Amino acid sequence: MNILHLLGDTADLGGILSVVRCLQEVTTPLGDRHVVWVHPRYRETRRPALTYHQGRFLLAESPRHLELLGRAFPAFLEVRGYLRRNSCQMVHAHTRGAFPVAVLLGGLTRQPVLFTNHTYANRTGLYRQATRIPRLHSVLLTPNMARHYGLDPAAANVSIISECCRDRFFEGPLPESRGGATGSEPLRLVGVGNIVRWKKWHLLLEALARLEPRERAAIDFRHWGEAPADADSQAYLGELEGLVRRHELAECARFKGPTLDIPERLAEADCFVLPSTNEPCSVALIEALALGLPALVSASGGNVDIVIRGKTGLTFAPDDPVDLANQLRKLLAGPGFSAPAEIRRSVAARRASQVAREYRELYVRLGSTEPQGTPSP
Repeated sequence: MNILHLLGDTADLGGILSVVRCLQEVTTPLGDRHVVWVHPRYRETRRPALTYHQGRFLLAESPRHLELLGRAFPAFLEVRGYLRRNSCQMVHAHTRGAFPVAVLLGGLTRQPVLFTNHTYANRTGLYRQATRIPRLHSVLLTPNMARHYGLDPAAANVSIISECCRDRFFEGPLPESRGGATGSEPLRLVGVGNIVRWKKWHLLLEALARLEPRERAAIDFRHWGEAPADADSQAYLGELEGLVRRHELAECARFKGPTLDIPERLAEADCFVLPSTNEPCSVALIEALALGLPALVSASGGNVDIVIRGKTGLTFAPDDPVDLANQLRKLLAGPGFSAPAEIRRSVAARRASQVAREYRELYVRLGSTEPQGTPSP
């Protein structure tokens, strides 16, 4: 089966591309071929390698929504031309820029199209209307996302399929359970993700600043991730560095830069932290839980379907550094989470082989080919 993934990304920053890599890794042995539609500026920096097609018009994201709409029709013509020249059983659109292209394909051609919604958009009506297009199938990441868009997961044109992480995160040894800070050892917190404003890393810095000096001394937070080259992300990195200096947090908060050794970085920590609001379905969060690591996340977005409060982690009120500081104090006291093996089992359905099976069954049902096998768990 040949699958064309519509993204339009300009940089290899993980996220959706990590999920596509998972799908490719599991289904390629079954004869599937995944091609990823990217922007000409795109340069691959992660592994494993993907197969790409560069298109001039499709752009994954833009702060100017009219730009995405303006690019949609020429991108549609470009994709339609590709489909006429190449055998393709399924078009799988992923990004906000690819959404109007998927709508045009589903409404104007006989090509089966799948759109996975990876965002919590403010304008929900367009996405509800799209579910009425017969040849366009919508995938949501968690039940909470379905509630956000007012969609029935049991509807014929709607499915819920989670983001996923590679199976190897479920196969290694698990750490011993740790409580809060113990003796001379600090509570080791880790954050993983790009330094972009919507991730809200500043909330954690503001929460640390509200702790007493002795409490801050018992915490060691390390962030791993890069700041994209766009002006706003670089400005946000400068703001974070300014907060560290202003609140004298250099001893307890460090931004370490990009890494390709995520399992090793997570294994060094006692708790994973994700401060963003309405995070759709964090791959890094799933990876951390798969390694038996509890998590501290905002009570919003996909987090509420992934983290079991008091068992696999703690939640704080979205956008509230005061409540986040209170939850940090609970972590220092040692809240007594479930054993690492139980934490791992809580996300077992979000491993790559399981999610790839769900997508492949959907591809086969919507497309015209017959299944040649199913991924092994």
